[in-house]
Amino acid sequence: MQGEVSDLLNAVGLRFAVGRFLFYGSSALPLEQYLRLFARLNRAPGSIWTEATLKKAPHKPILLLAVIDLVSRGVFDSPVLSVTDDLVEANELFNGYWRRVAPLGHTSSIAFPFSRLHNEPFWALITTTGEPVEVGHLNITNVTQLRQHAVAGQLDNELFQYMQSADSREALRCTLLAAHFSPEAQAALSEQIAINDEAYIYSQSLYEKAHEPLVKELVEELQYKPVVRDQGFRRVVVSAYDHRCALCGLRIITPEGHTAVDAAHIVPWSKSHNDDVRNGMALCKLCHWAFDRGMVGVTREYNVITARQIGVDPNVPGVLQTMAGRGVLPPVDRELWPAQEFLGWHRKEFRLNT
Repeated sequence: MQGEVSDLLNAVGLRFAVGRFLFYGSSALPLEQYLRLFARLNRAPGSIWTEATLKKAPHKPILLLAVIDLVSRGVFDSPVLSVTDDLVEANELFNGYWRRVAPLGHTSSIAFPFSRLHNEPFWALITTTGEPVEVGHLNITNVTQLRQHAVAGQLDNELFQYMQSADSREALRCTLLAAHFSPEAQAALSEQIAINDEAYIYSQSLYEKAHEPLVKELVEELQYKPVVRDQGFRRVVVSAYDHRCALCGLRIITPEGHTAVDAAHIVPWSKSHNDDVRNGMALCKLCHWAFDRGMVGVTREYNVITARQIGVDPNVPGVLQTMAGRGVLPPVDRELWPAQEFLGWHRKEFRLNT
């Protein structure tokens, strides 16, 4: 299957390059041309859209903002954005921008612009058959449909190279904001860009510190806004546990990239001011609630322990009681396992006998 996908990418990439050469009379475009293309994105007007998006659909510029973030993070090192490997993080970024400018209560999916950006000359939709997509041929509204018809989206190679440069990325972002959003929406999206950038840097810092000796408090964390800390801590913890609950083993990721687990602190932030990865676990909603209230904990041997009162009548603890004695599911990287210093605090705080 991987070989077939590679063949598709090569074939479509060749047609993409030839088509662009015929259209522009050149196989390479300067940054200024891409800025003009970004400013002239084909966006559908509609009565549901407000002045924030200049009364036109914001899907395409929001997708491109998310793609620029991914390139900046080094998530993909080629012009190809896979609909299986890269879409979870891309969708989280897309949704963050979407909530800033979309009308209240109006939802969308990254699949909608992903499948329509091929109408622009710098993006190709690589279909499962390898055949070019006719304009308006596909009516895709969700990720499940997208994966049925496509394997990836491909940026123009020169555009991807420009995105490698911080100065060019800034120019591309500024063009998207100025051309497609009101001044108020531009400010909101700029704030989200800063949050995304800082949260990524913060998550990388947490990952690096997790391979160093434990400290009581990571005081530099106080320099970050709560929304940055939350996003950065969540990113590194959920990734370390591969979206799996450490206690019950639940792992569900929806086609849209939504995960069933939270990034839970062992010693609460309010008490510890410590976002060390080893002070965190990925937990599903039920296990998170039960852990925070001392219904369940983790022993010195990394087994699940349950509180005696969990089964007191009229409680019906269900799956929680069946987990007693079961080994936790920690990260593959041993250095990212929850630290006994923090687990011990939790056991003592809630008087969980081991």
